[in-house]
Amino acid sequence: MYLKLSENIITLRRKKGITQDELATFLGVTKASVSKWETKQSYPDILLLPQIASYFNVSIDELLGYEPQLSEEQIKKCYQNLATDFAKLPFDDVIAQSRELIKKYYSCYPLLMQIVVLWFNHYMLTNDKEKQVTLLNDTIKLCDHILEGSSDMKLCSEASMMKSIVNLTLGNAKEVIEELQPLIELKQYINQSDLLLIQAYQMIGDVAKADLHSQITVYTHLLSLVDDSIGMLYFRIQDYEFCSITIQRIEQIIHTYELENLHPNTTLKFHYQVAVFYCAHNQIEKALQELSLFVQGTFKFIDHGLELHGDHYFTRIEEWFEEFALKKDAPRNDLVVLESIIPAIEHTGLSVLFDIEEYQSLKKKIERKIIERKGNGREV
Repeated sequence: MYLKLSENIITLRRKKGITQDELATFLGVTKASVSKWETKQSYPDILLLPQIASYFNVSIDELLGYEPQLSEEQIKKCYQNLATDFAKLPFDDVIAQSRELIKKYYSCYPLLMQIVVLWFNHYMLTNDKEKQVTLLNDTIKLCDHILEGSSDMKLCSEASMMKSIVNLTLGNAKEVIEELQPLIELKQYINQSDLLLIQAYQMIGDVAKADLHSQITVYTHLLSLVDDSIGMLYFRIQDYEFCSITIQRIEQIIHTYELENLHPNTTLKFHYQVAVFYCAHNQIEKALQELSLFVQGTFKFIDHGLELHGDHYFTRIEEWFEEFALKKDAPRNDLVVLESIIPAIEHTGLSVLFDIEEYQSLKKKIERKIIERKGNGREV
């Protein structure tokens, strides 16, 4: 790895406003030695590094210019290995592995961002609530470290969003408001920027880029519409008429855009929340129907591969997925996804179904599927 010791000594010395002679006097070496360091003819004795770093008030890593970075493929592999380990190894062992990676690559912010995603996607695998809270709080700290140290605007935006998601999970609503409220005022300009970018590509004759960004815009707004509607079903769950209309409209959108195949995870969340809604209004048959769609849809999702893809309408969207840190791969191992269904269907919001035969049958299907997956040893 290329280090920038020589350049950094020059920069730090000039910033401090001292000569080579003054630095040499402080360190107890000759001016010629300092000159050779700066011209890369030689390097300081290793025992001098702490003294030089202390003199300039920087860390030894900063003095050396040591910023360990992993490639995109290496980061992807780290994530996939850890995600797979969650399905095989004790929870604490995998968390310990990820913490060692953080220590080793503390300035590799893209890797740290993936650790943030990893932790949030798997924190619920431990039944120890104290460990869950500790890990979520550490996730927030990691987000703060990324925001403080990274100059990548896209990465910082992701860190800020993940920080808000984790805070909301912890019930820290005020922190989320403080983080996101200023961004709401920018939202109208962000939405306008989508169209402006498409028009700009058209203007310079780059039809392919204009088409790609048109598809990205429609795709992301489509998923946001469904996700936001799921949120409305959640916080207006007692308003039967409003939620019924919302369910009808979202079902039409899912059917029109074939979201069951295009983005199964979004439709699975929808079926699950609709099941909870029907349970709240004691409509058992409808609740069981939606829960069955959730379970069977998850099985189908897993059997066909947990990865993002386009379709005959969104023909260019996979080009965009290639820009993601994990490409088109799923953030969780398929066995972990399966095992997470059990606590999901055991949620208190579905408690009116617990003693019903159809519900018990669904639960047994999940358990059999888990045993089958463990037997095959299949991984994403």
